[in-house]
Amino acid sequence: MKTRRFPLPPEVLILACGIVAAVHVGKLPPALPVLRESLGIGLVQAGFLVSVVQGAAMTLALALGLWADRLGLQRALLGGLLLLAGASVLGAAAAGPVWLLAWRCVEGVGFLLVSVSAPALIRRLVAPQRLNLGLGLWGAYMPAGTATALLLGPLVTQAVGWRAWWGALGGVVAAVVAWVAWRGLRLHGRSRAVAVGADEAAPRAHPCSQPPHAVAASTWQRLRMVLGQAGPWLVALT
Repeated sequence: MKTRRFPLPPEVLILACGIVAAVHVGKLPPALPVLRESLGIGLVQAGFLVSVVQGAAMTLALALGLWADRLGLQRALLGGLLLLAGASVLGAAAAGPVWLLAWRCVEGVGFLLVSVSAPALIRRLVAPQRLNLGLGLWGAYMPAGTATALLLGPLVTQAVGWRAWWGALGGVVAAVVAWVAWRGLRLHGRSRAVAVGADEAAPRAHPCSQPPHAVAASTWQRLRMVLGQAGPWLVALT
């Protein structure tokens, strides 16, 4: 069967996913004055709402990265976007700060799934001659998303309220999921050998097909390999 061709390169599609995910990180600060009035949110609660995504990144990123690798990077990316869309829409209906915080935690997990799977997807799907450009583009996802939210957030919340802002962003993410699932992430057609080298082209056994002890051993070995290198610790410290 002939491989389907796509109008946009994979790095651009993945960047779009990252930007709409990062918008959810930056959507809260512009809405805080309105949230404090409508839900009676105090300064301490506001601090939790703002920092919960970063807190999730500090505590769950490594575990979610390992899980995303076992689940499949494309599934993890789309699953994270679906979590963001659902949590944003349900957060728009929150009756109080506790529910809003709960859905914000779900958004944090969704954002992490996107941010840990997207760079690995770029590494696998982009041809070597465009890999540096693709990773450079990915580096713009967070400033592009948060800047968009900080620019549009005050205008939208003042015009239609924070609930409409939350709901609209959930709808945007859902639209991106539908677009990418339909056009973009049928990217398995590109040879993995082209993206990562012929030495890595051999398919690996799916974790579900391996004995539980083998899966646990493989996960533990990868965890030890990551934690035993200085690079990740220095990046985390920075």
